[in-house]
Amino acid sequence: MKTQFVNHLVCLNHSDKQIRLKLNNLISDNQNECIEGFLYCIKCDTKYPIIEGIAIVVQDMLAYIQNRTEMYGKWLLHCQSKEMKEYLTKIGKTIIVFNKSNTYEDGGIWYLPYKWFQQEHHKEDRLIKSLKGSQSANELYDRVINSINPKIDGIALDIGCAMGKTTLQLAQKYSFVIGIDLSFSFIKEARKSMKEYKQGNIEFCVADAESPPFHPMKFDLIIAINLIELVNTKKLLSSCHWLLKPQSDIILTDPYDFNRERILDKIYDSKSFRSLIEENGFEINESCLKKEAFIPWILKINERIYLFYFVDFIKAKKLSKHKVNLNKY
Repeated sequence: MKTQFVNHLVCLNHSDKQIRLKLNNLISDNQNECIEGFLYCIKCDTKYPIIEGIAIVVQDMLAYIQNRTEMYGKWLLHCQSKEMKEYLTKIGKTIIVFNKSNTYEDGGIWYLPYKWFQQEHHKEDRLIKSLKGSQSANELYDRVINSINPKIDGIALDIGCAMGKTTLQLAQKYSFVIGIDLSFSFIKEARKSMKEYKQGNIEFCVADAESPPFHPMKFDLIIAINLIELVNTKKLLSSCHWLLKPQSDIILTDPYDFNRERILDKIYDSKSFRSLIEENGFEINESCLKKEAFIPWILKINERIYLFYFVDFIKAKKLSKHKVNLNKY
């Protein structure tokens, strides 16, 4: 984690999201990068670990670890500082449920399909070569990025950023971009790409889409790609409204595939989802209001199995007069 990134983060234990975190940098490199340490709140003493250069800013660290105990074991084995080893050991003693690998972590069933999708060399793939017309599996990303007007002094948030492909592209249009995802493995890959492309105006961290660690009215743009069946949709929209500056844009895409994950509030289609967006204080762009999009999105499960989706695309603007109560949901 870049040491200056601490200036963007707030403690999750305070509903107003106004208490900024401080950094205890235990191990660093020579480029202002914290490799291992803690973010902490001076008001409530809550600590959030930084492991392998990745800040993990989640409400319940025990629950997070219990859902990926195999990764926890690797952290404990490879951590370098005495303080981190003691912290992880203390949490480990309270583990009740042992789930070796989350489906979106390295080794989980969705890790490789998402990694394939965010790579660049799809033209050599058997399926892509056999398709007539478009030779890109990334048409969805292209549509999202092309819809965004540059804001050289703006700050953007990519929620559920996966391995950071969209985040990297956003960095060419905004002064600073933050990508968050609950998958530690995804964020690890995203930060590798960030360093490979030498993007200095980006940072990534592990955080929950329903409770991001940022103060209100911070962002000029929020993007959430193919996320609504993975979260409580009402909480996601409330959170986005809370985080956006007045009259700022949100871009949402989704295939409405509620068979892929557990349902947290209800099933939506293009019509009901648009209604929900408007109910939560957003005005939908006229071009997206009545016409549902059908943008191709392909995930490769293995050499013989693919998932081919058509994804809806919605662009909307935050209405400044609408108020959303985050505690309502």
